[in-house]
Amino acid sequence: MSVELVRQRLATLSEESLQRVEVWEKLLAEFGFNDENAEELPALMLNRPGLGLRIWQYPCQFAPYMAWLASKASMVRSYLEIGARHGGTFLVQAETLRRVNPGFVRAVAVDLIDQPPLLTEFEYRQEDTRLDSFKAWVGDQFFDVVFVDGDHSYEGVKGDAKATVGRCNIQVFHDISSDSCPQVRQYWVEHQKKYAKTHDFLEFVEQYESVNGSFLGVGVAVRKVWVE
Repeated sequence: MSVELVRQRLATLSEESLQRVEVWEKLLAEFGFNDENAEELPALMLNRPGLGLRIWQYPCQFAPYMAWLASKASMVRSYLEIGARHGGTFLVQAETLRRVNPGFVRAVAVDLIDQPPLLTEFEYRQEDTRLDSFKAWVGDQFFDVVFVDGDHSYEGVKGDAKATVGRCNIQVFHDISSDSCPQVRQYWVEHQKKYAKTHDFLEFVEQYESVNGSFLGVGVAVRKVWVE
């Protein structure tokens, strides 16, 4: 039911409004936040179940990211997320792309866990992203956007990045500024240096002063020459 409610809510908003950060700040609260690792979260995310999407993202990071993604949605026809957890982040991105672009045709989630209830209407694959089976599955498939949020070890994120960097136009990395995931941060720095000639980069890493430490963070790598 949450999927249909999300679709209905997005349908009430214009494409232009979906490119506004303040609109997304309100939408994320309506959709509902995840409250795991509460010590890493600001008070505004706690006890806010909303529609039950359990989005595990800081609004101060994810709202500007979603506004940016909406501005690119007309060029995006497919989306892959590696590491879906409860499915809220996946659902929000997939349905926003679908809302803005009538040509959006495919959304795929990949994880080690059983399919979350939120994602029963989407293509879902249970894969160990640390093994060659995942790389073989990606093969020659192309996704306009790939969201990397699976294995947070250095070799894990590097492997997922390497498997998909040539198979997408936009590669998004989660937890690039998290004290809990130093190896993701390390790889993100290296990734920018390695692909500086072929990609442009954005970061959404604002933090909350009420939280002790730095957490989450979204890094985006965009091809300089878009592949059709």
